[in-house]
Amino acid sequence: MPASLIGARTLAQLADNLGALEVDFTASQPARLDEAGAIELGFPHDMLAGDRMRAVTHGGLKVETRR
Repeated sequence: MPASLIGARTLAQLADNLGALEVDFTASQPARLDEAGAIELGFPHDMLAGDRMRAVTHGGLKVETRR
């Protein structure tokens, strides 16, 4: 799971931010959050990530796709 940055300016804000560590997610909630926060990368990523372009530029080398 990605890390969060804490930008607290006061002790009360820090306490609230640290309180978030006590939150427990169900098994489906992280997937729902990932879906809600997903962005489309668009051109040129979509073109470069295609199978045809990978075959031409990587010569059959398998490169793991990042999310």
